[in-house]
Amino acid sequence: MEFGNIFKNAWKTLWEHKVILWFGFLMMIPSLLMGPAMGIFFLFINEKNFPFFFDPYAPAPEINPALPILFMVAMFGFMIFSYAMMTLSFAGVLKGTFDLEGKEDTISFGELWRTTLPYIWRIFGVFFLIFILFGIVFFLFFLMGIITGGIGFFCMIPLTFLLFPLGIIIHTLAPLAMSAVVVEDLGVFDAILHAKEVLKKKFWVLLLMGFILIFVQMTFNMIVMVPMQILQFFFIFSMDMTSPTPPDMSNFFTYFAIISVIFVPLLSLAQSLGLTYANAAWMLSYLDITAPSEVKIKKE
Repeated sequence: MEFGNIFKNAWKTLWEHKVILWFGFLMMIPSLLMGPAMGIFFLFINEKNFPFFFDPYAPAPEINPALPILFMVAMFGFMIFSYAMMTLSFAGVLKGTFDLEGKEDTISFGELWRTTLPYIWRIFGVFFLIFILFGIVFFLFFLMGIITGGIGFFCMIPLTFLLFPLGIIIHTLAPLAMSAVVVEDLGVFDAILHAKEVLKKKFWVLLLMGFILIFVQMTFNMIVMVPMQILQFFFIFSMDMTSPTPPDMSNFFTYFAIISVIFVPLLSLAQSLGLTYANAAWMLSYLDITAPSEVKIKKE
């Protein structure tokens, strides 16, 4: 498996067939809604509306019992919407890369949408099963520490070193299984089992690919996060901490409002680009490993 060819062809495919990028950007929609909503909320926080944030002696407001329930329902609905957009985005990128890699003619967004629909539920099933298992393992670690009064955390410190390689394996197995859904037209469990066989076939090579693609995604995120951290640094040190009067807390919420409106969508854009490129590279990696040898010879 030639890493350079895969990375180059993944970028070339996305650049020449930008309809794949538009599908990749679908996962941004929840953040595009969340960023301005958070910004409006932070701007709304002031001494008049939320006096208990600024004065510890201010009486706490009476909360309507229905509000926490509505908040939980809204957050659950938003989470489902986010997973739906991510699944649709993943499916479109994988299917688009499979259909359009190496081709000059492109297709419309609607055409790719129609060809992607049959795979959405199966890709969601793969995504849910693999990552929910990792979540259960992490939850059991945390629960064991609580039950043992913290002693379990110390006992499981050696095991925590396994979480990083386990995370790379999971982030390698999941895109391979989702690629198998698209390429082989398999069901959820068959795709996971098939991906496991593919992973065993080129275990160390694919783990290296997973590590590189995780690093690529982190690089995209750092492009946005580093300027944001620099702005936070200057904002904190611009405040006069030696003043006898406490700093105006409304400035903090105004700053967070600006961060939410500007940087949350930008961070989502960086994450979308990183994941879209990674999914395209994973599809090409899967095709490279599973293609018959005579097909590889012709490509070379």
